[in-house]
Amino acid sequence: MEIDTNQRTNLAFWLATVNPALFGGVILTGVSAAHSEIVLNFFKNSNLSLNKIFSSFSTSDLNGGIDPLESLHKGVLVYRQGILSRSGWFLCPSSNEMPQALQVTLADQMDSGKLAPLILLDDGHKQDETNNTKLKDRLAISIDLTDVRYNEFCLDFDTKQNVKTVKAEINDAQIQSVIISALKFGIESIRPVYMTVCAAQYLAGINERKRVEQEDLNLAASLILAHRALLIPEEIQNDAETQPPTEQEETANKETNQENNASLPTEILIEAIKASLPNSVFEQLRSNLRQKTKSGSGFGNRQKSKVRGRPKPSRNSPPGDQERVDVVATLRSAAPWQKLRKKQFKIAKNIIIFPSDIHTFNFEDRSERVIIFLVDASGSAAMNRLGESKGAIELMLADSYAKRDFVSLISFRDTSAEILLPPTRSLVQTKKRLSALMAGGGTPLATGLDAGIKLAQTCQRSGKMPSLAVLTDGKANIDLDGNPNREKAFSDSILVAKVGKKLDMKSVFIDCGKRANSNLNDLATSMGANYVCLPRTNANNISNLVKANLGV
Repeated sequence: MEIDTNQRTNLAFWLATVNPALFGGVILTGVSAAHSEIVLNFFKNSNLSLNKIFSSFSTSDLNGGIDPLESLHKGVLVYRQGILSRSGWFLCPSSNEMPQALQVTLADQMDSGKLAPLILLDDGHKQDETNNTKLKDRLAISIDLTDVRYNEFCLDFDTKQNVKTVKAEINDAQIQSVIISALKFGIESIRPVYMTVCAAQYLAGINERKRVEQEDLNLAASLILAHRALLIPEEIQNDAETQPPTEQEETANKETNQENNASLPTEILIEAIKASLPNSVFEQLRSNLRQKTKSGSGFGNRQKSKVRGRPKPSRNSPPGDQERVDVVATLRSAAPWQKLRKKQFKIAKNIIIFPSDIHTFNFEDRSERVIIFLVDASGSAAMNRLGESKGAIELMLADSYAKRDFVSLISFRDTSAEILLPPTRSLVQTKKRLSALMAGGGTPLATGLDAGIKLAQTCQRSGKMPSLAVLTDGKANIDLDGNPNREKAFSDSILVAKVGKKLDMKSVFIDCGKRANSNLNDLATSMGANYVCLPRTNANNISNLVKANLGV
C-alpha cells in the first residue's frame, strides 16, 4: 500500500500519540519556516498543548532547580519547576544545534517513560557540529519534507483514537521476517525492530483486524526501518540488472517457490523498505565514506566546554547548572549603570546587578585521542612484527603528552585476542606490558578486529576519539568460533569490518607480509580504512605510517 507524505506524517503523529513511551515522537527533516508554522497552527487549533525546548536551554531549565536570577534578586533561594514537568507535546525547533547535555537529559527522560511525545525539527544545516543519533534513535519515525512544498503539506490526525486502539496478534514468522530485514539493511539495534513489530500491530488494530497482515508489516517497516538503513542488500542492488524469467523457468520453479513460502514475507518486506528509501541514500553513504577518510589535525575534535579548556570570550547569558559566572565581566557590564540604578532604586551602598549583566565563562576543549595498535602475534615472523610494534608504540608515546594521545595495544594469536595495554600515556607501564608479549599459533584476525572495535566503542562512550592501526599479513585461518577454516575466517573478518565501519573512526591496515595480500586490501575497503603494503617494517616506518594515515 503506497501512501503520500501527508499520510505518513499523520500516521507518525498518531502512533506517537497512541504510545509515546514506545515510539518517542517524530523527526521532521528538511523543514522550512512554513512547515513549522503549519505544525504550530495545528497544535494551537487542537486540544494538545505544545512546549518548546530551545537549544539555548540548560539542563536546569528542563529538570528544574534553583533559579539563580530570582535568588539573586530576592536574596533567598528560589526554586522553579522544569519544562519537562509540564504535560503535552514537546517541540525542539533546532535539534541539529542542541547541546549534548540536553540530548542526554531528554534521552534519559524518554528511557524512564516520563517524557511525552517529542518533535524534532531538523532544517538540515550544521549537521556536522552535533551528533544527536542517540536521541533520534529513540524516535520511531522520520519524515523528510525537503521535496514537499508548504502549500501541499497538511497535518491532521485524530488525537482521540488512542483510547480505543487495540494491538492485533502477530506470529513468530512475521517477527522473524522483521529481524532478518533489519539485519540485511545494517540495522543491529533491537529498538527499531520492536518499534516496527508494535507499529504493525497498531496499524492492523486501527483497520479492525485481529491479526497482522503483510501490508501492515510493509507499512510499519517503511515508516520505521527505511530511514535507518545503513546497507543496501546485494540482491536488491542487482534487481535492475536481472532480467525477468521466462515462462518455462516460472513453471519449473513453482514447486520450489511453494517450499520457500516461509522466506517470501521477508523478501516482500525488504522490497517495501527499499521502495521507501530516500532518493539520496546512495550519495549519503558515499559522503559518509568521504568524510571518514579526511585527514585530521593531530588533535581530537573541537567541542564546547563549560568548565575547562582554552578560554574564550565570556558570554552574556543566564547561568545554567554547570556554567560559572565571570564576576569581572559581570561587574564591568554593570558598572556604567550604577548611578542611574541607585537613583531609581534609592540604594547608596550595594551594587545593583541586573540579569542582563551576568556573563558566564566560555571554554573550548578538544577530545582526547586513542591510538589502538592491533598486532598479529601469530606465525614464525611474529617476533619481528612485535618488536617493530613495540618501538612504534614507544615512539608514539613521545608525542602523546603534547597532543593528548593515548596508546593501546591488542595482540591476537591462536584462538583469542588480548588487550595487553589499555589506553595509557605512561611510558613505564607501556614498557612493562610490552615485555610480556607472547607469540605463536594461528591467526584469528576476526577475533582481533572484534576486540579492537569493542575497545574503540568503549573509548567513544567515554568521550575519546579512537583510531585503529592493524599490523598483520592478512592470512586469517581461525574463525570467530575458534575453528581452523580459512574461508570462514576471512568471511567473519569481513562481517566484523563492516560493523567497525559504522563507528566512523580513522583506521589503517599495514600489510607486513612478504607480498601484498589482496584479501587484506578488500578487508580494509570493507571497513573504510586505508591499506598500506610495507613488507620491510621497522619502528620508524610504522610510526610514520600511522601518523600519515590517521592524521596524528
